[in-house]
Amino acid sequence: GRWRSIMVLLASGGIGMPALQAMLSRQVDEERQGQLQGSLAALTSLTSIVGPLLFTAIY
Repeated sequence: GRWRSIMVLLASGGIGMPALQAMLSRQVDEERQGQLQGSLAALTSLTSIVGPLLFTAIY
């Protein structure tokens, strides 16, 4: 279903995140677009910090 599509998009590299943002923005009302985009930006920033720390500890 939808989650499988999201996983394929994320695995496809640089095109994944913009495509995911487009899919999610279609699911949200106009009044909540800023909140959605802010949440996605915060999540991206958080994973940019946690990801390298986690994988450095693992490897």
